[in-house]
Amino acid sequence: MKSKATVFAVLTLVAALSRLFPHYPNFTAMGALAFYTAFSGRNVWQSLALMAGTMMVTDLVLNNLVYPTGEFIFMYSGSLFTYMGFAAYSLMGYLSKSRKSAALGLIAGSIIFFAVSNFGVWFSAFSPYPKTGTGLLAAYTAAIPFYAPELLSSFLFSAIAGYAESRVKATANA
Repeated sequence: MKSKATVFAVLTLVAALSRLFPHYPNFTAMGALAFYTAFSGRNVWQSLALMAGTMMVTDLVLNNLVYPTGEFIFMYSGSLFTYMGFAAYSLMGYLSKSRKSAALGLIAGSIIFFAVSNFGVWFSAFSPYPKTGTGLLAAYTAAIPFYAPELLSSFLFSAIAGYAESRVKATANA
């Protein structure tokens, strides 16, 4: 049990830092945090709390210290859609019953994240896209280059977390 807590704590820190430090667009450990904690911990509520807490703390830093506008911003426009997209990762992690189904769960989570978060971009009052079917399609089309980094980073950080957990267990049992 201690190995899970250690890996979850480190993964939470990595997810936060991967958002705060300069990074390739959409290449962070947030999807892995949401997915892996639900998959390995089997507690979707804990996973959602870790994800939402990490997002809120890093959003506060990003919105008010890194990219300040002169006024306090708790959540940015469209953040609810981003949070719901990451919640899909948690749900897919929780529903994945084996390592084989985990890959499908990660793919499903990333597709749902893509659909929900980019719907939020289109739906936002600040969206450059018209509120039409064509505008929604344009928003999704413009987001395609950002899909691969999200999917790859979620796979990579989830795999690293799984490997780390197995190593921590092996070390503890030695």
